Amino acid sequence: MIEKMNYENRAKVFTALSDATRLRLVDLLLGADEISCSEIAQRLDISLSLSCHHLKVLTEAGLVKNYKKGQTRYYSLERAVLNYTLESLR
Repeated sequence: MIEKMNYENRAKVFTALSDATRLRLVDLLLGADEISCSEIAQRLDISLSLSCHHLKVLTEAGLVKNYKKGQTRYYSLERAVLNYTLESLR
C-alpha cells in the first residue's frame, strides 16, 4: 500500500489526523499492539459509537487495521503508513 500512496491518499491521512480525538486515539494505539473498540472508548472517555466513528475514519485513511475475534473487533495502528506519510513532508 505504501508504494501506492499518492497525494490524495496522503491527504486522507492528514485529514483523519486533523481531529483531536483521533490524534488521541493514534497516541493510544502507538502504545499498544492492538486494542478493542470498547477499550478505546473507555480509555478516551468517549461513547462506543463515537469511538467506532473515529476508528472508521482512521481505517478508511489506511492508518488503522482491524480484525474480529468473536463479537469483539480489535484495532492496531498501521505504523508504516503513518511514518511514510509524515516522512513524505521532508
